[in-house]
Amino acid sequence: MFVFKLIAGPLIGAVIGYFTNYIAVKMLFKPHHPIRIGGCRLPFTPGLIPKRKDELAGAIGGAVSDVLLTKEDLTKALPSGPIKESITDNLWQQFCEAKESDRSVSETAMSWLSEEQYEKTRDKLEDIITDKAVDVLERMDISQIFVTEGTRVIKEKVQGTMLAMMINDQVIQSMAAPVGQEIQNYIDNHAEEKIRPVVAGELAKLEASGIGSLARQVPLEKRRLSKLIDALYSSCVEGSIETMVEKIDIAGIIEEKIKGMDVEKLEALILSVMKKELNAIVNLGALIGLVIGLLNLVISLL
Repeated sequence: MFVFKLIAGPLIGAVIGYFTNYIAVKMLFKPHHPIRIGGCRLPFTPGLIPKRKDELAGAIGGAVSDVLLTKEDLTKALPSGPIKESITDNLWQQFCEAKESDRSVSETAMSWLSEEQYEKTRDKLEDIITDKAVDVLERMDISQIFVTEGTRVIKEKVQGTMLAMMINDQVIQSMAAPVGQEIQNYIDNHAEEKIRPVVAGELAKLEASGIGSLARQVPLEKRRLSKLIDALYSSCVEGSIETMVEKIDIAGIIEEKIKGMDVEKLEALILSVMKKELNAIVNLGALIGLVIGLLNLVISLL
């Protein structure tokens, strides 16, 4: 009986310390939602972390942005060689796969675009090529070309004949000019309707052709691709890194991610990092209770 009285105090202190800290740790996360009785919310519900999840999200986002992953860190990391190598390797792998592919150009494009987007893109491409071809023809001044070249050809044909004595440049040009003008007028009025079907037909052939055969015709080596990526990366990325990084709201992204997480997932995430430490706090409560119980026993025996 005397021995039980000796150990009862330290044991009770250890049990109280253990369960006090155990309940305190559990109250960090649970309950996940407020508990109401008769319209009144019970104190300490929900748990501390669910209750202050938004504040926790802001604090974590700020800590990561200001200390762990600053904009200066991103500015230094983006131009790194491994990123360029990764882009090159990825593009080269896709190029090699494309060379071995037996899919058509249209099938390949449809794997990236919806049917509506594909139709719009094809129609837009047809419009661009047709407009460019018509514009080139209109700017060539076909009328003047016909007069000049027609005069040269006719002179060459009649050279050394009796007609050469009767036909001079002025006569030839007077006959060729009206014809050249009619040709120019025809081009101005009908070029698009004549060119568009040709362009549509060529695009249809391209759509039906295999992506592999087209890729194999491209004289591309990995070394040349690497140089191209390096040049494009340097001109397009490195020159505007600071501007891009300034537009990346690291704190805001992290904050929104945490706010959007379920409380259960947030609890699991925190416990995956701090489970040992939280268990140590619970065990420390038992140890402190035991020590206090022993001190109380020693004091009572004095």
